[in-house]
Formats: sequence, structure tokens, C-alpha cells
Amino acid sequence: MPRCRCLWMTDTDSLDGAGCFERPAFVVFCAALLAPVIAHGLWRPLVHALGPAGNASTVTLAALAVSGAMAVAQAFRKRLSPLCLLVLGGLVSVVATVGGALALPGLVTLLIVSSASAFFLPRLSARLPATLDGLARRHTLLFVLYALLALATVVKTAHLSIFMGDSTRVDRQVVPGEKFLATHSCLTAYVHADALSRQRLDNLYDESLWAGSEGIAAAPATAENPYRPFLLDYYAYPPPFLLVMAPLSRFSGDFAAQRALWFGANGLLLAVGLWLVARWLAGPGTHRILLLAPLFFGSLPVLATLQIGNFQIAVVSLAVLAMVAFQRDRPALGGALLAFAILSKISPGILGIVLLAQRRWRSALWTAAFAVLWLALSVLTLGVQPMRAFLTYTLGRLSSGAAFGFLDDTLFNITTNLAPFGLPFKLQLIGLDVGDPWVLARRMGRVYTVALVTLAAIASRHSRDRRSQAMMWLSLVVLAALQSPFAPAYVAIGLLWAITLLSVEIRNIVSGFFLVSLWLLLTVFPPVPDPTMLAILSVLRSLFTLAVPTWLIVRAARQPAPPAPPADPAALGTQR
Repeated sequence: MPRCRCLWMTDTDSLDGAGCFERPAFVVFCAALLAPVIAHGLWRPLVHALGPAGNASTVTLAALAVSGAMAVAQAFRKRLSPLCLLVLGGLVSVVATVGGALALPGLVTLLIVSSASAFFLPRLSARLPATLDGLARRHTLLFVLYALLALATVVKTAHLSIFMGDSTRVDRQVVPGEKFLATHSCLTAYVHADALSRQRLDNLYDESLWAGSEGIAAAPATAENPYRPFLLDYYAYPPPFLLVMAPLSRFSGDFAAQRALWFGANGLLLAVGLWLVARWLAGPGTHRILLLAPLFFGSLPVLATLQIGNFQIAVVSLAVLAMVAFQRDRPALGGALLAFAILSKISPGILGIVLLAQRRWRSALWTAAFAVLWLALSVLTLGVQPMRAFLTYTLGRLSSGAAFGFLDDTLFNITTNLAPFGLPFKLQLIGLDVGDPWVLARRMGRVYTVALVTLAAIASRHSRDRRSQAMMWLSLVVLAALQSPFAPAYVAIGLLWAITLLSVEIRNIVSGFFLVSLWLLLTVFPPVPDPTMLAILSVLRSLFTLAVPTWLIVRAARQPAPPAPPADPAALGTQR
């Protein structure tokens, strides 16, 4: 039997995999992680259509049973056909439906889960790198740690899926006992804006239509909240974003179904993005990125963002997948994805600067063409008024911060804002005299924008390998998101993804400790009762969130250019 490989080895000599269990175990891990996400993206919408049956906990356990049985069967019988897997999944689905009294909605949900598993399990198993084989035996301690983290990731994701299927199960949210997370849902803004857009109002951004959202006057006591127990959030995105609300609008009036469908769709998009990027980054040591991908998926920042339903996860995924598509010479696909990401949240427009700086005119033209298409579809679907209102009313309020009037009204809002725009308010909280913090914040915002565009233009002119390019894209998207006057912690998700790409460079315990410390410094924010100390820590966190992606970009720009492809001997012979 060939010698098994250490977890931190980077040579790419293939193994035959005989007697190794790492690849099958990884497949089981991924199946268990995604099954509840898929199931709860389906169950509530099916309940809406077919009638109530079962409960969220039973659906989660049944989905785990279906995917787990299929993944284990795939692991022990490597040549098991998709049809056999599908039959096995169907049988387990029927048993789970009867045992859990899930009725028709549950049965359909589980059958779709089994179909999805039958599709991706063989493909995932066949495409995993052979460098995974033997890692557990070569580095037992790291394997045990990874196994414990994987188990915790599956449990935490399964718990969240229960809360996404049943909002009364606050004991299963990402941070039990956290009231803000239990009552906040960005999706309320998207759904409410979609409903207003279909009324053909002059200005769907008018604050009078958003009573009860953060920073706006409270709604009358007699007003009904259709999103209960969640509070209404304010919408400030461009109108083309509302095109993605079309599937959710079919469940109008049933926010539970809309919330579940949105959760499943965003979770699957992130999973696809992590897989495709990891596959594209093929090279020495990139199996580590693949190993970290599901742990990143189940990390607290990602799960919290999936819970509140913010579009940031999808924006980062779409933007990076667009750039990968450009690299793979698929400019139409890349243009469609990047144009939609830009028109949805503006900040990915920084990648347009990258395309122009690299003189990739074809990719830039495809992006511009699809931007026109998405704008046209938006106008045809919603009318011209939403776009007119965004340009004349909302855009200026976004840049000035007027759309975020809550920025300085509470300690929580001040200290959770990572944007440079928020620094003057923190400095004032510490006790420093900054004059009018709003004036200083706007000046800082303008300076920051110029610095960001300059950084993107300069860094983009340097040649680099695939991994360095991906880190640059992710870091730029994070820095661009920090242009917003209000940037909560979820804007750093792209940065955490970029940090997982650094795992390729780990050579010893010191570098591994550095990577883990970097991750913890960006994700852990200890509760501090003293307001002044809390403000100081918040300033440091904001500066750190700015410094790390800037460091990654500068570092990537200094990487040596990838070697040129070897010359064709036949061509050289012709020249001679």
C-alpha cells in the first residue's frame, strides 16, 4: 500500500486510495451538512401549497437520515449507480414520512432531497482529489480536531434549519438568547419592497412606507405586522435586485414559506460557490481549501447571515463566480453574474475596475451588456418609477448616510458598524472631540472611495496565480462593501473566505496558529460592559477589518508572476 500523506504536505503525487476512508467520510460530511438546508428550503413552501403536516425538527432529522443513508451506501459501494442510490433514498424517505407523520409535504421534500443526493454524491465522490487519502493516519490529532469541528458544524447547521422552518424555536437559532438575531430579518425589507413595487408607487423608498423599521418612526400600535415575530427592516437596494423576488412573490402573505425558500436558495448558492472555486484553484495544497470549505459554511458568521437572510452571501458568491467564469473564458456567464451583483448591491462594481485595469474589454463589455438587460427587465417588470426614485431620492441619501439615520442613536448601532464612515461616531463615544461626526464621516467616506479605487487599479495590473487572484477579488469586494455608511459584521464574510485560501501556505505550527488567530480576531467580539472600552475595541476591529484585506491585496500583488507555459517543441523545431 502506498505511504499515506500528511495533512500539510503539498506535493501532488496521486495515491490509489486503497484502504483510505477520508474521501468517503468527506462526502458523508457534506451530505449531512446540506440535507437540512435543502429540506427546509422546500418544506415550508410545500406546506403552503399542500397543507400543514409534521414539524421542523422531524423534517431535519428525516433529511439527515435520507442523505446519511445514501452517503454511507455510496461510501461503502463506490460503484453504486445513481439509480440504486435514488431507490435507497426513496425507501428511507417513505419510512421517515410514515414514522414522522410528515404526510405529503414531508414526503415530497424528502424525495427531492434524495434526488439531489443521488445527483451530487457520485459526482462529488468522483471529483475529490486523491491528496485527501491517508491524511487521518498521518496526522491523527488534526484529524480528531477536524472530526469534532465537522460534527459541531453539522449539529449547528441542523439546529439553524429547525429555526428556519419554525420561528418559534428560538432555542435553535445561531446564538440562543440573542434577541436581535431572533427578531431581525433582512428579508422583511426585500419582501416588503417587492410588495410595494407591485403597487406602482411613486417612491417605494419613502420612509413613510417603512414605519417600524430601524431609525424610522414606530408603526401605530394597531398596525398589523405580517412578518411577526420579525421586525420590518428598511430597503435601500437598487430596483433590479427585486427581480430575484419573483419566486418568493408566489408565496405572498406566508413569510414563513418565503423565509425558508430564501434560506435554502442562499445556502445552496454558497455551497456551489465554495465547491466551484475550490475546484478552480487546483494545485499543490488546495485540498486544504476544500477541507475548510464546509467548516466555513457552518461557521458562526455565515450561519448568522443565513439566519437573518441578508443578500451579502449571494453577492460575494455571484461576484467571485463571475470572475472565475471570466478566467475560464465564459464572458457571457461572467457578465450576467457580475452585472446582477453590481445592480443588486453596487459594491461589486469594484471588480469592474479590475476588468478595466486589466484591459479585459470583452469581459467588461459583456458585463455592461447584461447590466443594460437587467435594467430593462427591471423597468419592464416594475416600471420606471422605482429606478427614478432610487436615483433621485435614495442614492444621495446612501452616500451621505441620511438613509441610515440610526447610525448614532444607540451604542449597539455605533459599535457594530465596521465602515470607516462610522469611525467618527466611535471616536466621539470614546471622548475625543471630532466636531460634527456626520461632516467628518462624509469626508472620510470620500477619501476612502478614492483610496479604494486607486488600490484596485494598481493591484489589478500585476500578474498572479489563481489563488492570489481569488484572494484579491474577495478582499476588494469586502473593502467595497465597507464603503457603505453602515457595514455590519456580515460584510466580512468574503474576507473569512479569503483567509481559508491562506491555508495552502501553512508549513508549521506557527503559521497554523497565525491563521487561526487571524480568523478569531475577525469573528470574536467579546461583550464589554463599559461603553468607552467597547468603543475602543470597536475602533480596533474596524481598523483590523480594513487592514487585513488591504494586506492580502498588497501581498498578492507582490507574488511572482506564474510561469509561462512550456514552449511547444514542434514549434521550436519549425523555427530552427
